[in-house]
Amino acid sequence: MRSLLDAAPSGLLALDDEGIIVEANTAAAAMLGHDRKRLLGRPLAALVMLDDRPSVRRGLGRLASRDLVTLEVRSLSEHQALVVTFQVAVATPRRIAVAINLAQQQHEGSQTNEFILRFPSAVVALDSETRVLVANPRARTILGRDVIRKGTDFGSSAPVELRAIARRLVQFAAPLRPLEVTLADARVLRVSGIAAARNDPALLFIEDVSAQHRQERIMREFLRNAAHQLRTPLAGITAAVETLQSGAKDQPENRDRFLAHVERHAERLTRLARGLLMLARTQAGEDAPMDFVELRPLVDRLVADAEPREGVGIRVDCEAGLATLASPELLSEALAALLGNALDHTRAGEVTISAARMDGRVALTVTDTGPGILPEFVGRVFEPFFRISPSGEGYGLGLAIAAEAVHAMGGDIDVSSVVGAGSSFTVRLPSATLVG
Repeated sequence: MRSLLDAAPSGLLALDDEGIIVEANTAAAAMLGHDRKRLLGRPLAALVMLDDRPSVRRGLGRLASRDLVTLEVRSLSEHQALVVTFQVAVATPRRIAVAINLAQQQHEGSQTNEFILRFPSAVVALDSETRVLVANPRARTILGRDVIRKGTDFGSSAPVELRAIARRLVQFAAPLRPLEVTLADARVLRVSGIAAARNDPALLFIEDVSAQHRQERIMREFLRNAAHQLRTPLAGITAAVETLQSGAKDQPENRDRFLAHVERHAERLTRLARGLLMLARTQAGEDAPMDFVELRPLVDRLVADAEPREGVGIRVDCEAGLATLASPELLSEALAALLGNALDHTRAGEVTISAARMDGRVALTVTDTGPGILPEFVGRVFEPFFRISPSGEGYGLGLAIAAEAVHAMGGDIDVSSVVGAGSSFTVRLPSATLVG
């Protein structure tokens, strides 16, 4: 009997009434991509693509009312297309043995199907009625399983923005050049297609470019804000120079006042340029040299250079010897930005800089007693040029610089805030210990 089964050109399986394989020939094992012995005891449904498993189970259930059930499924191994024929062969009170004929699907579209399934972008093949013939996993991810299920009318189930495109592809024999479509959920899709021709289906190619659009928008806003912020100190310097040249340079009091004005704007321009350079370097992925950094001396230097408002104190809670592995330059920039932000928003009370070991890492926290941050703004405070108060001081670069610097060192940063009580910014970096 074994020799007869293995001599059959088609794949043959026998299942019990639970769909478990109890016998298989060599051809069936080859088509399912498994050794014959490994097939025994496994459910047939577990060997086909996830989308096809309900069909296999329904096919077994329909055998009670039908002598023969034929299904088209795809094997889990290399997505091979198969035609499966169920037929009741033997019936006993305890078991229903089912003979299954597995024959490789041979039709003109088999190569097209294999191409679609392996294509890296989302691809949907449509018949002349815009029904889905086949779609790859990427299409399922972008559009959802229900939209691209085989046999579904894409012209009525797809997002509204794609329906007219699908109908155009099946009605007009002209390719669809790439175009971008914005869906109701704000996602942006780049869509192109090949029109149906003779017996070939229409092919719709879809790519989600939402992240790319978001990055381009952020870059445009970044450049626009950078130009605006650079213009302010440059205009101040230009005005002061013109005033000096018009005669103020000959009056000692006015000369000193406008020179101080030039110096102040030059310093602001330098800080802005340094901040932009820091952002550009970290966003470009430049490697920062990592070194052992003792935290208490670094924090003490930053506090010594700080200029709090009158009545605002700075408290340091950092034990001696506490250290981290980081870029000294980036860590200094990050902490300076966090301290500067805290002092800018604290008009009474104190700013606290604390550091402690925590689960093999060092947590550095800068806490202020300022007005706090509204919940709707918390998620945006690390965006370049974002300022909660448009009329406030600064350029909205400090927290963005801090976040980029921390991420460049492999750390993370977060913020917690209570409106009316203040905010806390915490940086977490690898802990280091001085040896010897």
